[in-house]
Amino acid sequence: MLTLCGLAAGAAALAQDGGATSSAPDAGPASGTQAHAAAAQRESFRRCDEQAFLVLNIARNYMMTDRNRDAVMPVLKDDAAAVKTAEAVMDRIDAGIVRHPGQEAAAALFECAAAHGMNVGAPREQVALCFTRTDVAFFLHVERSKHVVRENAVHNVGTRLTSRALYPTALIEQVSRTVYAGAEPPDLRRLMGTVAWACIRERPRAASAAGG
Repeated sequence: MLTLCGLAAGAAALAQDGGATSSAPDAGPASGTQAHAAAAQRESFRRCDEQAFLVLNIARNYMMTDRNRDAVMPVLKDDAAAVKTAEAVMDRIDAGIVRHPGQEAAAALFECAAAHGMNVGAPREQVALCFTRTDVAFFLHVERSKHVVRENAVHNVGTRLTSRALYPTALIEQVSRTVYAGAEPPDLRRLMGTVAWACIRERPRAASAAGG
């Protein structure tokens, strides 16, 4: 069965190649059918990725604002589906079902993958961990946006995210180099996606190892 991990790897390779398409000759109707199927698969990946990050951001914002619904809902007011999703996520947080936004993002990803007839390609526990690790990208991006120098940003984020099992020092250093590489901070959503999917594509043992 097709996996989201495989599609994520393909999307990453395509991005590195500048979005170039294959120069292989047209093989007739069969290739057209395959191209249509591939396009449908990419769209399924996009939707599932989008849904997982919507849930992740809703849960993170709600928890970071001391469960203030008024800080979450105005951003979503023009999207009825997103509002419904947010209400369900916040209700689960209030009920004590959710300990970290990464759990909700993983649940959303697995639900979406099943609806599209795909496997995620990694264990749920690993996927939750990987979404949790996007905290590193989020907080480093905040530091860069405040014009904090990289060395201090690494220290500040490491002090805030104290669990080395969840947030390895090596990961903080690695992501900080990306965040501070350009003249301007990178796109946050794309950065978080890169961190999450690189982790999800790792073998479970590597992804769950405590760093230091």
